[in-house]
Amino acid sequence: MTTTLETIAERYVKLGLALEAHLPGYVDAYYGPDAWRAEVEVTGPRPVAALAIEADALAEALDADPELDPQRHDFLAAQVRAMQTSLRALRGEPLSLTEEAEGLYDIHPAWTDEAIFDEAHHELDDLLPPGGSLIERMIARRAVLEIPVEQVKSLLGEITAALRQRTKARFPLPEDEAFEVHFVKDQPWSGYNWYLGGCRSRIDINTDLPLRIAHLTGLLAHEGYPGHHTELANKELRLVRERGWIEHSIALINSPSCVIAEGIATRALEVLLEREEIIAWQAELFRRAGYDHLDARREHAIDEVGRKLAGIGGNAAFLLHDRGARDDEVVAYIQRYRLVTVEEARKTLSFLKAPRNRSYIFTYHYGGELLDALFAAAPLATLADRDAWFSRLLTEPVTPGQIRAWID
Repeated sequence: MTTTLETIAERYVKLGLALEAHLPGYVDAYYGPDAWRAEVEVTGPRPVAALAIEADALAEALDADPELDPQRHDFLAAQVRAMQTSLRALRGEPLSLTEEAEGLYDIHPAWTDEAIFDEAHHELDDLLPPGGSLIERMIARRAVLEIPVEQVKSLLGEITAALRQRTKARFPLPEDEAFEVHFVKDQPWSGYNWYLGGCRSRIDINTDLPLRIAHLTGLLAHEGYPGHHTELANKELRLVRERGWIEHSIALINSPSCVIAEGIATRALEVLLEREEIIAWQAELFRRAGYDHLDARREHAIDEVGRKLAGIGGNAAFLLHDRGARDDEVVAYIQRYRLVTVEEARKTLSFLKAPRNRSYIFTYHYGGELLDALFAAAPLATLADRDAWFSRLLTEPVTPGQIRAWID
């Protein structure tokens, strides 16, 4: 690596750390040199205008460096464009939600036709036991799935061990990796992976809303194996330790890398297990936990149909941030289409109102669909093809634009 490349990477990391002073939570993880963080802390918050000048200069330096690995260049260029977008917003430039998401995440979000949600509702109407209204039946179904926190704790070791074993058999996994699970409250999300560096993570599970037995395997796959923890541990090992690409020692929450991360996480369980394997495992888990009354096949079918509702969060964000809808109108919209309690709808609203999350909501939906398109476009669309692509996503610096190019 040349001095120029080292300088670009260092400037990128330090700029990310400096932005944290203006956007608390912007740095999702950092395990680079302690001296760099200390330097930023000693300097104190720098003027936004100065940071914007630095971001522009960094973008120019990237374009001017002919020695930069093409994939490395594309990743850094997309990340710096996201920084520039964040700085435009900090300077008061009005950005529509679409403009913000395009600049931050390298995706092109749009309103999801509610006919898709209506179609899903018709399918759910056939799958759910007869009774009252569709929303009443869906809420009742979720209530049947609720499981006490203490019982969740008793199942975690078994689920985690099974996911890790399967992940290690199919995908890269550092030998020294590990994570711990903690239970928390008062958060807008259901689960969160805090990457600590050293191939270690802390996974927090939020207990504000009920936990459900049918979703435990998906939650731990999303946050752990082969989801967020697996990706970040692999990239620390492959990119930072082995290649010296220090830019990957920092994870920025409002950047294109999040689309890749959420795509990996939202598709983690189904990449690891085929449909029938998931159903069989769920059935065994239900039996061992004393939930014999649940039909694993039907529960899985309901969750599959529920994927068609993935665009609801994005529509709610458009209503809230672009169309001027009141909070109660957004809550009613979420309730109507997602078929949830008012408490669950308000939890989604609280997520959308957090400044870092107003457009982040799109990363889940678009990240998952991007991976679906990639796997479908593989030459033979075989399991080996899918595993090969997924392994690349876990270990390489990839952008949404690069995946679109692969597909094309």
